[in-house]
This record gives sequence, C-alpha cells and structure tokens, in this order.
Amino acid sequence: MKPPTNHHPLYGDIPLIERRSRVNGKDYSWWEYDPLFKPKLPKGAVAGDVSRQQYCTPHHVPKYFYVDEEKTCVQCGEVFTFSAKEQKFWYEALQFNFGSTAIRCRTCRRRKQSERALREQIGMALRQIEANPDDPAVLIDLARATVRYREQVGEGNLDRAIAACRKAFAEWPASPEPLFWEGKCHDLAGRHSRAKACLLKFIAEARRVDRFRKLVAEAKRELAALGESV
Repeated sequence: MKPPTNHHPLYGDIPLIERRSRVNGKDYSWWEYDPLFKPKLPKGAVAGDVSRQQYCTPHHVPKYFYVDEEKTCVQCGEVFTFSAKEQKFWYEALQFNFGSTAIRCRTCRRRKQSERALREQIGMALRQIEANPDDPAVLIDLARATVRYREQVGEGNLDRAIAACRKAFAEWPASPEPLFWEGKCHDLAGRHSRAKACLLKFIAEARRVDRFRKLVAEAKRELAALGESV
C-alpha cells in the first residue's frame, strides 16, 4: 500500500510517515513529512539537506530544495533576491528556524551591521577615554566613529566629537587628522564656514603624508560640495 501524501505547490506530492508515541499511558499518533523524499529539482534550484535543518516535524514542511525568492526590502523598499544558496546557508549552516527570512537587501543589511559596529566603536572609545582621557588616538577614534555614524543614521553627538578633536590636536599637534574630523563635524552640523577652515588647514598640513591620501581626497570633495575650490 502506497503511503499517503500531501501536495505541496513547490515540492509536489510529499509522502507522509505516521509516528506513534505513548506518554503517561496514552497513545499518540501524528503524520510527518518524509525527510528522505527527493523531489525533482527545478532548474536553478539548490538541493536541501533535511538532516541539517531545524524545524518542527509535525507542523513544518522540510526544505527539500531552495529556489531564488523575490523580496521587498523593509528599509529601502527595493526588490531584492533572497538566493537559493543564501537560504541553504541560513537554514543548514547557521540552522536558523524556518520563521527566519531575509527582510532587508544586502546593501541595507551591510549598512545595519555597519551601524551596529559603529555604535560599538563609540561605546568602546568612551570607555577607553574614561581610563585614558588624554590619549589622542582614542579621542580621534571617538570623533571618527561619531562622524561615520552621523553620516549613516543622522545621529551622534557632534559637539562631543569636536571637543575630542580639539583635545586630540592639543595633545598631538604633529598630526593634522583631528582637523579633518572636526571639519566633518562642523559640516554635518551645518556650520559650513568652520568646516571650510578646518578642512583647508587639514589639506595644507596633510597633503604630503601618504597615509592621509584618502582623507585628503574626501576633504577636497567636501570642499567642492561647499563651493570651495582647492
């Protein structure tokens, strides 16, 4: 006698297996989807390994294979593809439960991860400043993380970052980097004349130092946006 099946729109007719259990003198039975079922793979599909998936066997259908899924990002509203390979990684390598799914596109996911990392950097810099309030490197770290966080999410204590820049420059006048981050802070705060002054001074002192090449290029772009030619 052929086992009963349940039709699934993606996997077809899936065989069912009856399970039985006796608990506290009572007999229970239920049907589960056959984990060994091997449906025909559509073109572009990625085979699933049911043995590596975490799911409720009486209630959930195993992921016998994966196909690309189109989603709409909850953050930017753009349509993106939750790829079959990525799904396999989520549900088998990471063993996420089946209720987990991608709700953000890759760009927004990276941005969110970056935001979290920047918050952690700000917190770490503040803790280090408590221990070493005159360390210019830590003060610059706070300013840098604050600026990048403000650029991404529109939040961040710019006045605190400016104070950190000025203290860092006072402690380490040989380095022009605090001028760059102070200029960025002023620009983000809408104080454009102060931003120009800091960025111009930074470029004048840093343009011959190779390690500041990228910051110099960024400073020139900021000044061009402010209508200042360099």
